[in-house]
Amino acid sequence: MNDPMRPPDARPAGQASAPTVSGLQAVITSPQRKLAVIDGTVVTLGSKVRNATLDGVSDSLAVLRKDGAHDVLLMHPDIDKRPSRRERP
Repeated sequence: MNDPMRPPDARPAGQASAPTVSGLQAVITSPQRKLAVIDGTVVTLGSKVRNATLDGVSDSLAVLRKDGAHDVLLMHPDIDKRPSRRERP
C-alpha cells in the first residue's frame, strides 16, 4: 500500500540505513573514569580517535590532542552563550 504521507525521498520499510553521526554526542564522567562518545564511538580518556588522543573531558566538551595542538569538541557547537543582562526596575 502506498503511504501518501511518506516523504518522496524516504526509503521503503526494512531498508533503513544507519543514521550518520558526527561530532561529540555525549560525555560520561565519574571519579573512576571519563568517557566521550565521538562520531558514534565510545572513547576513554587517553585513547585514540580521529588520529588524535582524547586529552580531556568536562560536562559539555571533549579535548583532542594531536601533534601538540588541541581541538575542542563542544556538545552543542551552534549555541552561542552570552551573560544575561539584568533589567533595571
